[in-house]
Amino acid sequence: MTVEKKKVWVVGANGGLGLALCQHLVAQGHQVTALSRSPSTALQQLQGRHSGQMATVVGDICQPGSQAIPQLSALFARCGLPDWTLNASGLLHAAGADKMPEKRLSQLTPSFLAANIQANTYTSIAIAQFLDPLYTREDPFRLVCLSAMVGSIGDNRAGGWYSYRMSKAALNMFVKTLSIEWQRRYPFACVAAIHPGTTDTPLSAPFQHSISREKLYSPALSAQRICHVLSALTPTDSGNFFHWDGTILPW
Repeated sequence: MTVEKKKVWVVGANGGLGLALCQHLVAQGHQVTALSRSPSTALQQLQGRHSGQMATVVGDICQPGSQAIPQLSALFARCGLPDWTLNASGLLHAAGADKMPEKRLSQLTPSFLAANIQANTYTSIAIAQFLDPLYTREDPFRLVCLSAMVGSIGDNRAGGWYSYRMSKAALNMFVKTLSIEWQRRYPFACVAAIHPGTTDTPLSAPFQHSISREKLYSPALSAQRICHVLSALTPTDSGNFFHWDGTILPW
């Protein structure tokens, strides 16, 4: 079956899952713009192997003065707007004992909560704000944000991980709210959240000891699953939270 070629913007492209998404997309013949906050040798090597099919931009979409913004604007003006945008960026832990998912209320700190909100919620907001004025009412574009099942309030039975859960729940609310506005302005668009499953990347590395091997997925497999769900989305799916298998998750 012939795959319809798309222009795809991947944000967080130098992460374990972001890189796998870029690799999968170029292998499928799509045109990829990869955005990362820092230079990536792996991305540069991938672009070198697919020079006519891939562009890389370095910068932070959340910073108004970032050089990435005019670079992206010029690139999209020259090559066309993204048919699909994938936000694969995120934060679960960082260096330091006080920058790990909290097990108890007493471990919550303003700084780590703010860092989670910035990385896991605001990045998607900044992406949408960048894209918002670029499209016309007739454009059939898609925006997918990688969320997590632990951000589901209805599915929360274990507790803990306060900052990560709250930031992903806030992301889910943003996706739902944006879908309502965009349905009025862009009736052929679709914005959705996807839970990719626990993927074998540095993001999940400190917590893999509690995950059975059959539930720890390779980045390549997760990328394939995400793209399968993305490719099947229609405007009627806008505002939903999807499992990697395409089923709808509770908010």
